[in-house]
Amino acid sequence: FMRQEMTRREESERRLGHQPPRAPRGWGLLQALWLLAFYRPVVTEGHLRRKNIRFLFVRFSAWQFAGCDKLWAGLVTTLCDSVRQHFGALPLGVYRVMGARPRFADGFSQREWVLKRGACLKLWAVVAVLVVGVALLLVALLLPQLKEHQVLKVVGGAITSVSGSGLILGAFSVLKHVLISQKHRIEQLTNSDKFAGQLGFMSKVRREVEALVDFLAFMEIFERRRFRVVLEITSLDTCYPEKVAGVLNAMNTLLSRANTPFIFILAVDPSVIVPCLEQSGCMKGLADSGYLYLSRTVTLPFSIPEMGARSRLRCLEAAVETREDLMYRIITGNVEQR
Repeated sequence: FMRQEMTRREESERRLGHQPPRAPRGWGLLQALWLLAFYRPVVTEGHLRRKNIRFLFVRFSAWQFAGCDKLWAGLVTTLCDSVRQHFGALPLGVYRVMGARPRFADGFSQREWVLKRGACLKLWAVVAVLVVGVALLLVALLLPQLKEHQVLKVVGGAITSVSGSGLILGAFSVLKHVLISQKHRIEQLTNSDKFAGQLGFMSKVRREVEALVDFLAFMEIFERRRFRVVLEITSLDTCYPEKVAGVLNAMNTLLSRANTPFIFILAVDPSVIVPCLEQSGCMKGLADSGYLYLSRTVTLPFSIPEMGARSRLRCLEAAVETREDLMYRIITGNVEQR
């Protein structure tokens, strides 16, 4: 249903003559990198009125991470890794080094990009110093009357090395963020020997999540559409009580900001989750019962009715299908999405 709504809205916006969406692929990737480096995005009134939307679906099976000490860390790393795979490592790495947090427009201006004058001045200054250093070296090496003087060579070499090292350090920072993902950094923090007593550990994880949210806001303005990250959490009722409470706390942490683009779909059995919450220590001083704590976390609860005979027969047929039939269903599903 979400994919159908997404397609319907894009067709409606195209018929109204609005600007078509763009993707960070091919020429669009070069445009995105240029805007990341030298421009700051602006959230305008026109952008907030855009109707086209893109859903990013992230499936998190708690049972796959049930063996780790911190189950909520698996949720955060799965989210970061899915966003990285969707947009690519290069745009996210460049944003981590050179990107700017989007700001809101002062009025009803439709200007969505503002030049970062400070970044441009720094770049031009480094390039100018590099050109001066190379020019001094060439003059000292090519002019016969200056070949015997070492002062000009030393000064030119020092200026060239200092300015060139600045550019190299910037490129190295981008390369480091491209190769080392947010998932890997969070896993390193979790596996640290000082994890138990590390002050501000959650603040570091929160900064990683905030950077991811700001990157999504940047890509919204670039692609001319809005994003919603739909996290489907399943198999949580098969985990230990403390880990169940940790995942719910992670959900509250991710949703703590007002402009977060996350939608959580929690598929659990309340009769199993509530005793887990009551057995854990997370409810001390917060709620009298597990149902009350769960109602504070879940915004829109709904239940699936009991299956009838026809639905059970359909599930049985799907269960006895061969491996080739399941793979054929995946192929036909991809064709329908296109």
